[in-house]
Amino acid sequence: MGECDALSLGLPEIARALICTGPHSHVRTYDAAADQFIAYGPTERVAVLAEVGMFPAPLVAEQGLWPGASLLPPLARQP
Repeated sequence: MGECDALSLGLPEIARALICTGPHSHVRTYDAAADQFIAYGPTERVAVLAEVGMFPAPLVAEQGLWPGASLLPPLARQP
């Protein structure tokens, strides 16, 4: 109880930032070559979430994903 299993998605930094900041946030990056800022927002976040939603499909097609199946042991157990 109280444990959480995770599957690494290997997302690029901008995609991770969009997911972590919330549905109404914006992430700005600086493109040094173009000397301009690029803003990513809710529209790009929806696209990332759609991509993430498709990620497990091929894995599930190979074998079922079940909590606790072939997972690493937790780093630390809480009493």
